[in-house]
Amino acid sequence: MITTLHSIERAKERTGMNPRAAEHFMRNALERGRDKSMFACEQKRRWLAAKENACGFKALVYNDMCLIVDREVVITMYEVPDWFKRSARYNGKERIRNRARFEKFNRSGAEAGWVM
Repeated sequence: MITTLHSIERAKERTGMNPRAAEHFMRNALERGRDKSMFACEQKRRWLAAKENACGFKALVYNDMCLIVDREVVITMYEVPDWFKRSARYNGKERIRNRARFEKFNRSGAEAGWVM
């Protein structure tokens, strides 16, 4: 992953992240971000397609931010509109951070009849 000075400056300006946090956020966004094909809502797909057509690069949504990317280079990032945020806030966060807690939940859910 390559970050540009412009993307680091935009992250600081728009979210208040320091350069190290911004690089970490962008790395996670490239790994887990959602593109237009992953949304069921036609309005969200059209909004992302409009962003892609305007700049000519791929648009990813991750944690209420839209990142404009060219392969592995993050060009810029900005916040998505309020109507977009409701269902996309934590989508794409698939990594299990606390394995023991996850397995404990899975065991108790399986015993109670939950299917995962």
